Amino acid sequence: MAHYKNLYGQVLDELGRQIVSGSVAPGAALPSEPLLCESFGVSRVVVREAIKSLCAKGLVTVGPSIGTRVQPLEQWRMLDPDVLSWHASGQFSPKLIADLIELRRIIEPQAARLAAERANSTDLLAIRAAYSEMVEAVAGRGDYITADANFHSAVLTASHNQFLGQLQSALIQILKLSFSISAQHPDNAQTSLPFHEALLLRIEAKDANAAAAIVETMISRNDIYLQKMMASLQPTHH
Repeated sequence: MAHYKNLYGQVLDELGRQIVSGSVAPGAALPSEPLLCESFGVSRVVVREAIKSLCAKGLVTVGPSIGTRVQPLEQWRMLDPDVLSWHASGQFSPKLIADLIELRRIIEPQAARLAAERANSTDLLAIRAAYSEMVEAVAGRGDYITADANFHSAVLTASHNQFLGQLQSALIQILKLSFSISAQHPDNAQTSLPFHEALLLRIEAKDANAAAAIVETMISRNDIYLQKMMASLQPTHH
């Protein structure tokens, strides 16, 4: 059973990446079921389960006369963690980055405000522990992107809003996606630490306005680093 699940996951990931990267364009058909089975070296059951998952995520539609076709971008479940991770493994469009920053600005400052008002002792310990992870990671002992995401996750949890809780896995994927680009900038990790410490201290002090303002600043800084890294990744024309 575990082997079957592993094969299914591999097929799903590969097809998902191909669709999200644009290798298979919206409106285009995926190869037929027998061809996919042959290509991946798997059974029809595995291929069908993978296609079923892609349908559930809005990436494809299946019909008797049309086969399996890629859906327009508007139909995709953009907050699905798999869809977000497939975006992370490919090229980033300026539109995607702009939308990510916009979503962060809509959600995170208010979440920080609520965290400052509602955080209990367990929440504060979790935020402080995540900050310590970041310090360790900057010193070369740990993964910075994971530690950074854990910090923001702990702040979201401390908001004690059940809908934010439901959105949390998607939001953390979004944060990891933006951090994975901006963290490539050599100055980003080191210079972002004081802002995270300041946010931690403001939440501990129950200073809601200051907490929200610090998050606004952090997002603006992240946006600048994202733009710089995006520019450096663009092909140069002579």
